[in-house]
Amino acid sequence: MNKLSSNSYGSNRSKLNTLINSLGRVEKYDATQVHCCSFAKASDIADGIKVRFSNMAGGYPFSFLGITWKDSETLYLCGEFSDASDKHLSVQKEMQRQTSGFAAKRFVKKRNKANIRQDFADFRIQWMLYVVWQKCMGNADFANLLLKLPHDAIIIEDTTKQHGDTKEVWGCTNQALSAKRAEVKKETVRQAKASNPKISKTALKRLVNSETCKVNGIGTFVGQNNLGKILMICRDCLIQGLEPPIDYNFLETKDIHILGKRISFIH
Repeated sequence: MNKLSSNSYGSNRSKLNTLINSLGRVEKYDATQVHCCSFAKASDIADGIKVRFSNMAGGYPFSFLGITWKDSETLYLCGEFSDASDKHLSVQKEMQRQTSGFAAKRFVKKRNKANIRQDFADFRIQWMLYVVWQKCMGNADFANLLLKLPHDAIIIEDTTKQHGDTKEVWGCTNQALSAKRAEVKKETVRQAKASNPKISKTALKRLVNSETCKVNGIGTFVGQNNLGKILMICRDCLIQGLEPPIDYNFLETKDIHILGKRISFIH
């Protein structure tokens, strides 16, 4: 890691503090004015890079509490069921047995929604920051992926097509970009089928993804974008050789248990 000059260090530290202070705040990012790097699915490409930043993206396992986690989504979800009860322990074990965070959310969380900690919304942002940092520290490929992005890029989870009640907590919506990409998709499909009527579904899907990902710099992203901010915080900390300013004292008060162990945040 390159050493930063004092001026560069000060500028980067100021940027990091700004990101930390913005957590939980609604943002408006004008994509025509700033460099927005958005992602919605694992196949998305931005700046020529496959931006597999979703918590559900596989391929980035990491160790936590001596256990291998397939993705950060599963560990994050366990935080929703993290009191010391046998019920929450049972839910966590079932989540950990799933093939992916997507399966844990769809098949386990959905069935147990009534048992989610009532205070989870109070600490979910700090818990997410803690979980994503564990992935950065535990999987070099993921950390390097973050570092590949241009350092001025604003990372945004594009949740325009999501339907959950936290879509604008973790990401942002951009209706204008979504509409333009829908137009490009329709035209790409039309042209592809006209030139090659026998094109396979896989090839067509790959072509559509490639063409729609080229459409950027349109509309305004609106939302808290907490996952995007957390990814930028982790990226900047990796660049500077720092640990994110996670509020460990606050997390300690939440008495978080994961797979039968109480997490100690104070060392």
